[in-house]
Amino acid sequence: MLSKILVAIDHSAASKQVFDQALSLARINQAKLILLHVLSVEESTSPFLSSYLVQHKDRCIHVDPCIMLQTNEVYDREWSDFKQQGIKLLRSYATKAIATGVNTEFTQITGSPSSTICEFAQSCHADVIVIGRRGHSGLQEMLLGSVSNYVVHHAHCSILLVQTPILEQSTSPASTKTTAYA
Repeated sequence: MLSKILVAIDHSAASKQVFDQALSLARINQAKLILLHVLSVEESTSPFLSSYLVQHKDRCIHVDPCIMLQTNEVYDREWSDFKQQGIKLLRSYATKAIATGVNTEFTQITGSPSSTICEFAQSCHADVIVIGRRGHSGLQEMLLGSVSNYVVHHAHCSILLVQTPILEQSTSPASTKTTAYA
């Protein structure tokens, strides 16, 4: 019987589907639900700092230190907002789970999503990890990597993969924008 279910949440629209599956599993098993968001620059909604403007050891790549300082301050504010959005997202899901009678807690950790999910699952003694899978294959997965693939091969416990929509690209000439769903 499952007693602790870890669910990996991110800012993607697919996280609702992942959460819903984990919540159903927790309700059926009367298990504790542990929500985890990993703060990472790998997440598509994370702030971006150009490598052109970052500080390397004792020198700046950009010649104007004022621009460097302003850019770093903006990045720090955006990262702080990103952290707060993560907590808000986790609280929202926790509130929904608690309202259904499921014992729930949440945490947010900075790190690489793949290894952080596995390490956290082991440290909290999770019986299963519920995680989304976008369905990248071949070259896309090789270039982009796959958090779910890493977790499947390195986690100490069972994994429930929730298939979520893959990236879709419009082929119409009027629109060249790529929309991410997962």
